Amino acid sequence: MNAVIYCSCTGHSKAVAEILAARLEYALVDYTAATEDYSTAVIVFPVHCQSYPTFLKNFFKSRKAKRVALIATYGRADAGNAIFEAAKLVGGAVVAAAYIPVGHCYLSDGYAPTELPQKLIEKISDPAPVKIPKRGKTPFAGFLPSLRSRFLVRIKRSEKCVGCNICGNVCPVGAIEKGKPNAKCVRCLKCVVSCPEGALDFKKARVLTRYLEKANFNETIIYLK
Repeated sequence: MNAVIYCSCTGHSKAVAEILAARLEYALVDYTAATEDYSTAVIVFPVHCQSYPTFLKNFFKSRKAKRVALIATYGRADAGNAIFEAAKLVGGAVVAAAYIPVGHCYLSDGYAPTELPQKLIEKISDPAPVKIPKRGKTPFAGFLPSLRSRFLVRIKRSEKCVGCNICGNVCPVGAIEKGKPNAKCVRCLKCVVSCPEGALDFKKARVLTRYLEKANFNETIIYLK
């Protein structure tokens, strides 16, 4: 079986995964439901702090497929070294990889591509492995990312909260209950976008706002050889 497996906190990675699944005619699978060993597994995931989300480490290590394609979506800030680090964990030959620019989860532009390069689609079906180069990161990208995010982004609960705990059920790290985040929160904002009452919101620190105003990377980076 071939599948496009996605991890998506705010919907951007899922949008890319849907395009890939339609173009490749592969099954579309949420990473929490990916239990099979696949012939080809196209894994779409967001870049967090210029790497893969920390909660995906065991998922990557458990993936077994003859061929793997790694597609990292990044919020037009800095893609960092996410694919190189993920590639070291997965089982199977990495036959294609790409960084795809999408909307940043802390911004309201909602940008998502409507199409992907044909050469990427074709390479996923090619069994020849690709070489993933190591890319640079900003100096503090890997320094206590969870702690840093708590200083830079604050989750706010309003009086609209009805205590349904949908936020707690969807949280990938079990970091929130009835709208109240705890110290495990990585500020992925899945709780915010999933709240049916619109009771959760977030506030950015000024330093983060300034950084995102200056960041404007829009390059689609594809590894084919």
